[in-house]
Amino acid sequence: MEFAIYSIALIAGYAATRYGTEQTKFHIRVKGLWIHHWIIAALLMVAFYWFSISEPWVWGGLTGAAIEGLTRKNWSIRNSKKK
Repeated sequence: MEFAIYSIALIAGYAATRYGTEQTKFHIRVKGLWIHHWIIAALLMVAFYWFSISEPWVWGGLTGAAIEGLTRKNWSIRNSKKK
């Protein structure tokens, strides 16, 4: 049943991230780089792997968030709107 929890969390993570990104205009931009939510999700995955966190709902949610970001048209880390 862990795979079922993972699958449900993946869908929920994807949907929640899509909703959140559509409703907010929050961006992290640092010195010409754009830190997208898929990068943050991937970094959290590395940290959770390092600390042996194996909850399927955590991994499913992070995977959903990362996949949602990678399916977007502009997922480059270079900030084209450098200010």
